[in-house]
Amino acid sequence: MKLVTAEEMTELEQLAMREYAISGLILMENAARSFCDVLEQKVGSLLGKRMTVFCGGGNNGGDGFAISRHAANRGAYVTVAAVFDPQRLKADAKTNFEIITRMGISVLPWDKAAKAPCDIAVDALLGTGFHGSVREPLPAVFEAIGATHAFVAAVDIPSGCAADDGAADVCVYADLTVTFGLAKPGQFLYPAKRFCGEVVVTDISLPQQTVKAFPSPFCVMDESLFDRLPKHDDNSHKGTFGKVLAFVGSPGMCGAAVMSSTAVLRSGAGMVTAAVPKSMLDAVASQVREVMTLPLPMEGDALSKTAAGILEERLRTQNVLLAGCGIGTGENTKKVLLPLITACEKPLVLDADGINLLKGNINILKNKTTPVILTPHPLEFSRISGHSVEHIAANRLRTAVDFAREYKIVLVLKGADTIVAHPDGSACICPISNSGLATAGSGDVLSGIIASLLAQGLSAEAAADLGVFIHARAGLLARKKLGARGMMAGDVLDALPAVLLAAENGRRD
Repeated sequence: MKLVTAEEMTELEQLAMREYAISGLILMENAARSFCDVLEQKVGSLLGKRMTVFCGGGNNGGDGFAISRHAANRGAYVTVAAVFDPQRLKADAKTNFEIITRMGISVLPWDKAAKAPCDIAVDALLGTGFHGSVREPLPAVFEAIGATHAFVAAVDIPSGCAADDGAADVCVYADLTVTFGLAKPGQFLYPAKRFCGEVVVTDISLPQQTVKAFPSPFCVMDESLFDRLPKHDDNSHKGTFGKVLAFVGSPGMCGAAVMSSTAVLRSGAGMVTAAVPKSMLDAVASQVREVMTLPLPMEGDALSKTAAGILEERLRTQNVLLAGCGIGTGENTKKVLLPLITACEKPLVLDADGINLLKGNINILKNKTTPVILTPHPLEFSRISGHSVEHIAANRLRTAVDFAREYKIVLVLKGADTIVAHPDGSACICPISNSGLATAGSGDVLSGIIASLLAQGLSAEAAADLGVFIHARAGLLARKKLGARGMMAGDVLDALPAVLLAAENGRRD
């Protein structure tokens, strides 16, 4: 699903006004009607319900005035809580305010209106144009909205949330956010995502040919991604679906090797070879029968530097290299991995310790001519990007996009709002948040899924987008069965077949 920034949404509306003579008043009218339609779908008929609509002085407030009229016409008892100066209203907002005053809809100062009992509180204060800091009296207004204990519905976005990057501090907590035309990135990025509740996108009758043609670099993942799932023809053999060489594991990190390599097979690849230190070969082989193994020589307790040549030789017959899951960050491992990355002429997925070992050597990626996918969590990303974890948390989308563009790689920035940034500056956001995925080994499963999809022939961008979505859906299935507290990464792995089967049965090709 396409996402647009606040500026892009304004540009799209202006385009509709200019090329199709659709007035702003019509768009506001359509927004108000669609808002009430969605609201009734969620809370039932508005007939007899008490509604307080908190309105600011801009276009978001104008939407609120129009919503007040439609709600009153549907039988709601409506009060408008004024957080504006009527003398300063302009254009379409002023027109809609004049309409509700002529209708006799009650307009009261916000502090007085907030004390009246209500079933539904509507936040029509700031909208998507907001950025920066919330000024008085809005913090008090937000608190008053929360104190109503009513069902809270936000118009376009909860007030105080930034539509473009998800920044949020003092905000309205909404149970429902009805956004118009197209969704906005901030509605799917923390911390703003926490305030949005359920997000519903409504049609305000923008010409669809204009909407579809409008360029936007951002999207949110949805079921349409399953259309990219590689087809598995019955007239095939194991080589048809790709071979993955997984340079994974180290003493004490056997699980990372097992889960990442098993995820490769569970996601549809034909073959996977787990290249592991010789000392842990039996431990890996005993836990999963279908994974082939390649023992790597050791020098004492460390990996031998001669392992690089062995890996490079085996890679010649493989389709994809997966490296980093649990390999450790020892100096010998570094001397194996960095030359391997440089020599690799196959698509590469780099995770965990593989990313950590890039610290101070990140520029080797600039010389790569084959696809590279990095899958860091924020701390790992901090190590290679030079940004603090705090800066990354506050600017997840922008830092991910800038990094992917600079190094010409695909970056999977993991988190509750995982972002897949592409080298062309575009990005896709996963809308599924699940605390059950915050467990050891979850990232190993994800990297295995992505490597598998790469081996089956998808582009790096498609493999990363689809891999993240499949992983998230498997996580939901595991949580439904076991609960977020009790699930482990192995449960996500076990849920993969069911997710992929459902995707196959529901695909549209």
